[in-house]
Amino acid sequence: MVAGDTAAAPLGLGGFASRQTVTAGSSVKIAAAAVAAKARKLTGHMFEAAEEDLEIVDGEVRVVGAPQLAVKLGELARVLKGAPGYGFPKDIEPGLEASATFRIDQLAYSNACHAVEVDVDIETGGVRISRYIAMQDAGHLTNPMIVEGQVHGGMAHGIGNAMLEWMGYDGAGQPLTTTFADYLLPTSTEVPNVETLYKESPSPHNPLGVKGVGEVGVIPAPAAITSAIEDALSPFGVRIAQTPIMPHKLVELIDKGPADKAAATG
Repeated sequence: MVAGDTAAAPLGLGGFASRQTVTAGSSVKIAAAAVAAKARKLTGHMFEAAEEDLEIVDGEVRVVGAPQLAVKLGELARVLKGAPGYGFPKDIEPGLEASATFRIDQLAYSNACHAVEVDVDIETGGVRISRYIAMQDAGHLTNPMIVEGQVHGGMAHGIGNAMLEWMGYDGAGQPLTTTFADYLLPTSTEVPNVETLYKESPSPHNPLGVKGVGEVGVIPAPAAITSAIEDALSPFGVRIAQTPIMPHKLVELIDKGPADKAAATG
């Protein structure tokens, strides 16, 4: 497999919009199935066995129930290069390889629902996330560990979007937040332990049954966090119209609110 080389694989526009596994993964599955079928066909010819009686396990094709009758995929590849001493059927083309391009006309949308609990300090505008539950449907999870990491990473990025990552400019359009001392990123002190849940409903629009997972963690996070902050500050009638919502901005919104602090804290 060659990845990221446009000279070798000119089709495609790169990675974005949660498309890697949906498109490239489906292409790999189709090509791998073609290679597997070819390997079984050649092995069936060599062993005089029916293709349905063969299985591919640990890099070799073997007879079901008789694992001693096996041939390595590497040996099959050598045979299909024209190795002397071997013959193969005329209906098998040389080379143990396949090329596949998967075209998708119907998108495979993922779904998510995030619930957040926050504590807000009405004196300082500080926000602490006390609980975060993330439920998502990314279709079939081909690698649950990677999915978990992407959801956690997306959620952390969403916290930054909601409360920290402000990009400021002066009147001439020059950036003011030019270092990480000015442009704040979430760290372990801002990111809570996340409770993740998954609902697998395979997509019918690709052979892997997968949906995007790259954005499913980040997109709901700012909305869930700002909604939780608004709910915590409902006695003050706070409505958040932009992100990130910085502590000093929260204090301003609280001060404009109709309720008194004593009633809110009580």
